[in-house]
Amino acid sequence: MDRPLTGPVLFLTVNNTKNKRNLKKMAESKVSISNQALVKCGASTISAFTDGSNEANVCSTMYENVKKGLMYYTFWNFAINKQALNITTETPTDKSYTKTHSLPGSIIRIKGFFDNQGYAITDYSVEGDKVYSNTEILNIVYVKDMDEDKFPVFFIEALIAKLAVEINEAITGVGTITNRLAEDFQSKLRAARISDGQENPPRNIMPIGTLVEAHIGGNFNRLRHPTN
Repeated sequence: MDRPLTGPVLFLTVNNTKNKRNLKKMAESKVSISNQALVKCGASTISAFTDGSNEANVCSTMYENVKKGLMYYTFWNFAINKQALNITTETPTDKSYTKTHSLPGSIIRIKGFFDNQGYAITDYSVEGDKVYSNTEILNIVYVKDMDEDKFPVFFIEALIAKLAVEINEAITGVGTITNRLAEDFQSKLRAARISDGQENPPRNIMPIGTLVEAHIGGNFNRLRHPTN
C-alpha cells in the first residue's frame, strides 16, 4: 500500500538574498550574448541578427540551438519548473495507458512526473507534445526555456563561452583558437554547475529509512516527490 512520507523532515533554509543580489546585472539579450562570444573569437560585433554581416548570419543560425543545448546539459536549478498538466480527451494509441495529458510548450528537458499526493510516476510514455499514463492528475518537473534577461550571471558566462566555441571557425576560419575556447567553456560550465547548486540547494531531506521502507515494500515506482 502506498503511503506518504512519515516522520520528521528536516527543512533547510538558506539566506541567498546576498548571493541573488550579487547576481543582478544589466539585462542580457541574444545580440549582447552573441557579441560577447564574437569578442572572445576576436571578431567584429553586430548590431542585430539581421544586419547583413557574416557574423550576424552565423550567430542567428547557431544561437538557439546552442542556448537550448546548454540548458539541456544539466537540470539547472534556476530553470526548474513544476506545474499540473492539462488532461485531454484523446485516447492513447498504446492501450497500456488510459490517460493523455498535454505537455507545456516551454519544455527543454523533462525531469519527471508525480501525482497529486507527491508520488513519483515512472510508468508513462512521452510522444511529441503529449504524455500517456494511467494517472488522472499528473504534474511535471522540467527544465523550462527562458528569456535571456532571466538567466543568472553564471549561466550567461557559460553560454557566451559555448557560443564562441560553436561559431569560431565559421567566423574566423582559425581552427587553432577553438581548442582554447573549448577549454574556457569547460571551465565556465564547471563553475556554472557549482554556482547553480549553491544558489538553490535542496529544500528538504528525506527521512532516514524511507528508501529502505520502499525497498522492503517492493515498490520502487512510488517514491514520494517533494512538492515544496
